[in-house]
This record gives sequence, structure tokens and C-alpha cells, in this order.
Amino acid sequence: LAFCASETEAIIDLFNHHVRKYGGTDVDGPYLCEQGVQKLLKGIGERADNDTVRCIFEHGDRNFDGKLHLLEFLQVADKVLGSNPARFVFVVGGPGSGKGLLCARLQRECGVSHISSGDLLRGEIARGTPLGMEVDEIIKTGGLVPSDIITALLRRRMKSFPGQRVLLDGFPRSTQNAIDFAATCGKPEMALLLDCDDTVMMERVIKRGAAADAAAAAAVNGAVNGQRRRGDDNIETALQRIRNYHKFQRPVMDWLRDEHIPIVHLDASGSPENVWEQLMAIGRLMRPTSKIPFQS
Repeated sequence: LAFCASETEAIIDLFNHHVRKYGGTDVDGPYLCEQGVQKLLKGIGERADNDTVRCIFEHGDRNFDGKLHLLEFLQVADKVLGSNPARFVFVVGGPGSGKGLLCARLQRECGVSHISSGDLLRGEIARGTPLGMEVDEIIKTGGLVPSDIITALLRRRMKSFPGQRVLLDGFPRSTQNAIDFAATCGKPEMALLLDCDDTVMMERVIKRGAAADAAAAAAVNGAVNGQRRRGDDNIETALQRIRNYHKFQRPVMDWLRDEHIPIVHLDASGSPENVWEQLMAIGRLMRPTSKIPFQS
């Protein structure tokens, strides 16, 4: 589905709010015009370009009168916004294990696409969407976001990468995540598991937070490219995230094995270059062996 259950009530409220300025009410109930639907899509963090709005009206405006009623919008949203055109790889590891660095390099050197579940959630919070307001406190305390929310966000974002291989960074974080995602999007091609010592992960998270603070201070003093500290880059939250990771990681691995999904284990306690070399070595191992002609 395009929207998870927890979003629907807020979307209905926002739809009715925009009706006052960008729509009206007729015998079929409240409706929005194209501009109103565009405002609604922006308000819930969806693509609001003209092509998307036109596509929604083409599939949902049954009377072809330029009016889109609430039920029409909810029904057509599943068709236009909820499809799954991409292939994907799970990238699993604890906080500070180096998932983002590895995904960024794979994106740069191998042409794959990269979606960070954490960045998606932080983006929702920054835009003040209904989902963002719901998950803000959960993330700050290191808790797990409800499975239907993160699954809906990922599926929606994957529409931007038709036919491409997508790395899902930091997903799944629980067995329920994996089950819900497989039910709506299918199974992944494989999973990359970054094994990392807890002490190393804590040191990296603390260092990342300190670096963000220094960059923010430099930005205040006139430097460019200032970086904001992530809300979860602190010792207390990092400890809770690591506990949650260990609590849910083994069941996730068991589910992947039960579903016969290949798992690539990488030792992530070393440098990013070392992790990259491990991955490249696996790739070389899987290539066909070339026969060298024997010369007498």
C-alpha cells in the first residue's frame, strides 16, 4: 500500500484542511482540484510534481470533472504511489558499523542506488510530516519505528529507482520488518551483514557526533558545509540502539536463512578499505576461472 495505517487518519485531516482553499463539497463529498492534491502530496512528503498529479487524476477522477474525492485519492494512491519497480539488497549492521560508507562506495563505483532507512525517517521529521511527528521521539530514544511505517516509506522511495538495484541501508531491523517488506515488495536478492565489535561501534558513533559538532561550530564561524549532529549520535541512545540490534539481529538472520536468501558476512571492525577488499575478494572468487594455454 502507498500509505501505512497510521498515516491514513492524518492524511484525511490534511485532505479536509486543503478542501477549504483548493476544493469544495458536492453530492459525493469533499474534493480537491489539482493544486489541492499537489499541496496534499507536499504535506505528506510525497512527490508533488505535475506528472504525478496528472497521473493521479487520470486514474482517479472518474467523472473527468477536475475533482478528486477523498476515497478516489486513497484508492488511486495505491496504484500510482505504491508500486515496487526495483531490485534490492538488505544491508544489515549495528550503529557505527559502516553501512553508510560501504553503500556510498558501492553507489559511486558500482552504479547501484542507495536508500538509508535512517535518513528517510530523519527527512520525514525535518519536513514535519505526520509520520515524522510520530517517529521523532522513538528515534531520539533509540527505539524501533513501527514496521508498517518504515516499510511504507521504503516502498514509496523505491519508485524513484525503476529497474535498478537498490541497497536498503539499515533494513530490516526486525523480523517483522522483513516479513512486512517481503509481503509487499518481494524478497531481497541477498543481504550484506556487517559484523562489528560493540566497542568499535560506540567509538565511531561518539566520534561521528563530535565531528558533527565541530563542523556545526565551523559553520557558525563562517565556514561552509556545516554538518548537524544526528539526534541519535549520543552515548545513551547508541547503547540502546546496540542493545536493540543484538536483540533483533539473530532472528532476522534466521528468517533470511529460512527464506534461502544469500548472506554475505563482512568483518567491519577494521577500516572501510578493509571491508571493501573483503567484498571485492568475494566478487573475484565468483568469477569464472580463465584457462591459461600450456606452452611446451
